[in-house]
Amino acid sequence: MVLKKDRILRFAILGISGMAETYASLLRGMPNAQLITAWGRNPERTQAFAHKHGIAKPCLHLEEVLNNPDVDALLILTEPARHAALAIQGMAFGKHLLIEKPLDSDPQAARELVTKARGSGLTLGIISQFRFNPLLQEMKTALAQLDPESPKSVKLSLLWNRNEAYYQKGSGWRRQGSAVLINQGIHWLDVMNWFFGQPIQVQAVSRKTRPFLECPDFSSVLITYPDMVTVLMEAGTFCDRRYPDQLTIHHTKGCLDYATLLGPPPPTGFRERLGRWILQQPRWPRVIPNLLLLQLTDFITAIQENRPPRVTLEDGLRALELAVAASVMGE
Repeated sequence: MVLKKDRILRFAILGISGMAETYASLLRGMPNAQLITAWGRNPERTQAFAHKHGIAKPCLHLEEVLNNPDVDALLILTEPARHAALAIQGMAFGKHLLIEKPLDSDPQAARELVTKARGSGLTLGIISQFRFNPLLQEMKTALAQLDPESPKSVKLSLLWNRNEAYYQKGSGWRRQGSAVLINQGIHWLDVMNWFFGQPIQVQAVSRKTRPFLECPDFSSVLITYPDMVTVLMEAGTFCDRRYPDQLTIHHTKGCLDYATLLGPPPPTGFRERLGRWILQQPRWPRVIPNLLLLQLTDFITAIQENRPPRVTLEDGLRALELAVAASVMGE
């Protein structure tokens, strides 16, 4: 189904998660998109969500969404264990799909989805908004200009804070299936695949550091890619606060550093601003646009142009398989 460029794409949200609020707000501000309905398993929450976001007809049964001819595309925002099954149902009814990461909690279910998606004629994408970050795009462009056979050493640090309340809220799926690299870190794993290709080897130490968890909240990973690329990655949600993500790529002619491209943190006062000005130093970090909005825009444009979105289901599957391989807990 190709969408004419002058017609608004009509969305339905599946899953009234916390992210549903974000997506509803973004869609409300887009001139070429409209959120016309939503479905969640809890009728009261679904009704409240619809009222808040001006949805006239929320759906209390999934079949109402799938059978609605006015719905062009589904935003799947449920817990990951239901992503693939819902996506397969949506494809059967001819709906375009944009799925929140990860593609599913079960790699086999994700593989089945990718297999069934081939040749569907639909636009099918996975949320991985880091690919729309202009600084990461600059880094990828710079990498392409280097000798492809020269060694590259990559250091990636993701140290976050996620407390017990975060893992327990909702249905509680995070406590069991929200390993740090399958949830928070999977965006960066997708970036590594985007930069360097198909991983050759994954060596990892993953563990849970807190008794209320059943999944690892700390991982230390060494990933080997073709052409002498090694990625050393540490990720955790056990920290006392969230620290800025750090990415540095060392190569034979120097290094590419994300923090340097971003620029300094915002100054804390007038004196610091004045000092930076006197020293002719950058006074503010570069502005990063709303990456989710950019990905939503790309998804709509892909439907209009009858092309794959920038981030495909195959990309999501590769990132999920890498995340799972890096998240196996030792004895």
